[in-house]
Amino acid sequence: MLLLERIDKFGSIAAAARSMKLGYRNAWLWVEAVNRLAPSPLVEKISGGVGGGRTRLTEEGQKVISHYKELRVKLEEFLNQFA
Repeated sequence: MLLLERIDKFGSIAAAARSMKLGYRNAWLWVEAVNRLAPSPLVEKISGGVGGGRTRLTEEGQKVISHYKELRVKLEEFLNQFA
């Protein structure tokens, strides 16, 4: 599962990173990089009050996950032709 999918699932970069046994700093650096490289940010942090903040995918981030899944299915179909 992609880091973006886990951020969407857990609402937290830290929780997503933990679930992948990935250091928070590495996950945060990756998120910063994709946000810089994408035409518009894929992940946004929302400051919180009593319960703390959270992280969510933007609409563009949701589209990226959907597109990735479609490409993955097409790749698997292609590879299955040779099995």
